[in-house]
Amino acid sequence: MQSANSFYLFNSRIATHSVFWVLYYLLFGLIWVGEEGYLASFYLEFVLLPIRILAVYITIYFLLPRFLLKRRFRSFFIGYGLTMLLGGILQRVFIHLFYEELLLNDSTTGLFNIMSLVRAIILINTTALLVLGIKLFQLWSLEHDKNKSLESEILEIRSNRRTHRVPVKNILFVEGLGNYVTYHLADKSKITSYGSIKGTLKELPDNFRRVHKSYIVNKAYIKSYDAMTIDIQDNAIPRGKSISDEVLLN
Repeated sequence: MQSANSFYLFNSRIATHSVFWVLYYLLFGLIWVGEEGYLASFYLEFVLLPIRILAVYITIYFLLPRFLLKRRFRSFFIGYGLTMLLGGILQRVFIHLFYEELLLNDSTTGLFNIMSLVRAIILINTTALLVLGIKLFQLWSLEHDKNKSLESEILEIRSNRRTHRVPVKNILFVEGLGNYVTYHLADKSKITSYGSIKGTLKELPDNFRRVHKSYIVNKAYIKSYDAMTIDIQDNAIPRGKSISDEVLLN
């Protein structure tokens, strides 16, 4: 199974991000060169780059995991819209103060010219969407690889002097009672085996979470949950008080 680092140059997130932003800076410095020349164009991109970086990282490291991946779409779009608006305002202020007035000695455009503000928001939005798309592709690829691995994984369970070969993906949850554990399967059948919850968890992949002293759940089958229970098909699984939402989702 591929790791997250396999998507990065030299297996380094810092190196990859550094290369990306350097290339981004050079590309847009060349694209937006005008009558003022290359020096003015690269100066402007240098002034605006921190704002775009900030907007991108707020999107992929705050809004994405906290809202979009948890299907809180309204909160995500509100947060994204505010981020783009704030970024556009900051970019317009920086252009006016550090480019139009300082470099060009031209203040006729006005600080908050509507069309200039809209262009600033569009530019930041384009950058944020590009990086967000790359990030979503990375997450999709990792999840796809994980699911593909789970589909081919078989767990051998000893029960009543027989060995049952069960695809891991078919296990809904595991229930512990004393020295025995019961595997509840997707076809509603059950297999009871001698063992402990702690030992069983070690045999299962990362897709399984211990949510109670007596229960392990396959998070792929979680339909809903609250502070007390977790619903998997027609079963209400008790949830331990110390189990956070991150344990269920990540």
